Amino acid sequence: MNATAVVVTMAVAALAGCSADAGVEGAPTVSRETLQSDIADRLAEVGDSPRSVTCQEDLIGQVGRTARCDVVMTEANSFQSVVTVTRVDGSTVDYEMTPALSQGQLEKDVARLVAQNSGDRVDSVACESGLEGRVDAIAYCDVDAGGTKARRTVRVTEVSGLTMNFNLTAE
Repeated sequence: MNATAVVVTMAVAALAGCSADAGVEGAPTVSRETLQSDIADRLAEVGDSPRSVTCQEDLIGQVGRTARCDVVMTEANSFQSVVTVTRVDGSTVDYEMTPALSQGQLEKDVARLVAQNSGDRVDSVACESGLEGRVDAIAYCDVDAGGTKARRTVRVTEVSGLTMNFNLTAE
């Protein structure tokens, strides 16, 4: 079975120029509250206001450091935004966002796609991991649907802003 899913249907440019407070070892940080507000504002600017944005931690202002934020658009559409520091200039931290799906979010999307494309009742989905938003990223899921157990491969085919498309294929 081949299926393509559009996880999130908006694009967001890199976020830049946030002022930050001193944090770990003197590095500036962007508070999780500031990240949450900034992500929600940026999504609203492109016409897709999220129901909620929840970041687990502050973003440490060191190039390459990341923070993950859970974004809920609708009951059926949630994803993670991986926020990565791209540049630090004094107390200004520049960062960009890429999409991702946690293991639970991926399992929910795979179940929805299998049910939608096969018409079968999905009894369970167990994925080995989540899915990073980069082309050719792969995750594997075991699906029990319609009385048949099958291993599925999820492969990212395209990423643009916070839009991630992927294929779901049976092995």
